[in-house]
Amino acid sequence: MSEARDGSRALAAATTLAVVIAGTVIAMVAPAQAGAVAAATAVKTTLHCGDTITADTKLHADLVNCPGDGIVIGADNITLDLNGHTIDGDGVRSECPDGPCDIGVSNLDGHDRVTVTGGKVRQFRAGAFVGGGAAHNRLRQLVIADTNDAGVILADTTDSTIESNVVRGNDEGIGIFDSSRNAVRGNAVSHNAGAAMDIGGSATANRVEHNRLAANGDGIVLQEVDGNLISHNLVTGTGFFGSAETGGFGIILDGANRNTVDRNTVTGGRGPAILVLTLDAPNAPEDNIISRNTVNSVESEGIYVGTTAIATVVERNTANRNGNDGIHVDGPSTKLTRNTANNNHNLGIEAVPGVIDGGGNHASHNGNPAQCTNVAC
Repeated sequence: MSEARDGSRALAAATTLAVVIAGTVIAMVAPAQAGAVAAATAVKTTLHCGDTITADTKLHADLVNCPGDGIVIGADNITLDLNGHTIDGDGVRSECPDGPCDIGVSNLDGHDRVTVTGGKVRQFRAGAFVGGGAAHNRLRQLVIADTNDAGVILADTTDSTIESNVVRGNDEGIGIFDSSRNAVRGNAVSHNAGAAMDIGGSATANRVEHNRLAANGDGIVLQEVDGNLISHNLVTGTGFFGSAETGGFGIILDGANRNTVDRNTVTGGRGPAILVLTLDAPNAPEDNIISRNTVNSVESEGIYVGTTAIATVVERNTANRNGNDGIHVDGPSTKLTRNTANNNHNLGIEAVPGVIDGGGNHASHNGNPAQCTNVAC
């Protein structure tokens, strides 16, 4: 999709097991860079860049200009409370032959039931990285900014939560790869050059809900993933900021199967608001549900279903005032039911022969007097 997206995928792939904690930077440093192991007890109050913590820890001062990792998680069942302070990198992108490095908060060894909360992580290669099969991690109330690759990365992580974080000004926002049953909710993700959220690598059964995504290169990208829920998100202004390589897509399902995109508002973007198609993925998308969304694209379609898409359900969506068609369907096995598409520049609903007309579709005051093709409206 973009160089920025490729960079975050390369970072995730560089380790076999990685988990991302949103809002905090997590990194792995080479042995020569690692700081002393800090057993975070009541008497240990001063931390240094690269320290590894093995007990509940509260930060009492900023960590500034860290040349490698910020803080490394070294045990299960602990909380890192940034206490309003900042973990700050040096802004120089590090290249490490032995795996991911230059991470603000790193849980690459897969420690379970870790919470990171309450502060800012900035100017690392990645802000927070959780991996190694970690489970039940929680990243909350963090500000993750100005990273060279991704704000937050979860790789091979389960049953974890990224919530109430601010992720802004990164090359990519939040990445979830090869991870299942995680919740990403209530985050504000803005002004990232690539995708605000990139979900790939066979990620399954994740929930992305009630997030606010503004002025990113792309919005939410799902590639070759199954059974995820994308619901109640607000996606605005996609494609008018960020990398020229992005398509300005709001929500895209690229070779993704059995996902539900429900009750999202996707408005004011450059590219199509919601797409179901084969773009970079090798396989066709199947059995996806696009329902009850409100969509508007400044320059393109509100909803676009590509030729290769199989058995897509498009129902009860509102697609008004789009720069081209309100809803454009090239996949003949798509079912269209009770959608509204008014005041669009071209057609309200443009569908190919063979689509399944589920009834109840309505289109009026569109630029093309035909209003709809191959469905009644």
